[in-house]
Amino acid sequence: MPFVKTEVDIRTDYTVETVDPEWLKQGVRSPKHLMLDPEPCILCRACEDVCPWNCIFMLDPGIVQRSEDEAVEAQVEGAFAIFVVDDNACTRCSVCVERCPSDCLYYARLPEDGGGARTLAAVPMSQKVDTEVE
Repeated sequence: MPFVKTEVDIRTDYTVETVDPEWLKQGVRSPKHLMLDPEPCILCRACEDVCPWNCIFMLDPGIVQRSEDEAVEAQVEGAFAIFVVDDNACTRCSVCVERCPSDCLYYARLPEDGGGARTLAAVPMSQKVDTEVE
């Protein structure tokens, strides 16, 4: 029987908050952060499923209602899902990286001049599976 990808429920109950860059500097965690290359992402949500700390979320773009950054708003408008990692809970254990069948998860340092901000990892609409039956 061939694999058939089904529509997934995207979470809408997560509160997106900015992580204080000063707080991040105080931590003893790795300076690297979990990142997503959205193009190869197949929205299987294996990363979310396998995370032992429940710190990975695939969110509905509707959760971002207003942004001070117009580029973020434009990116969200064209997204099917937004990949979010709770850096407060993430231990950088790499279980999600090893589990990802698309090799789209990796660790990288945040830019020094970015003030602790990372690029929004929005999965583009082109990744959405068409569930309409013809």
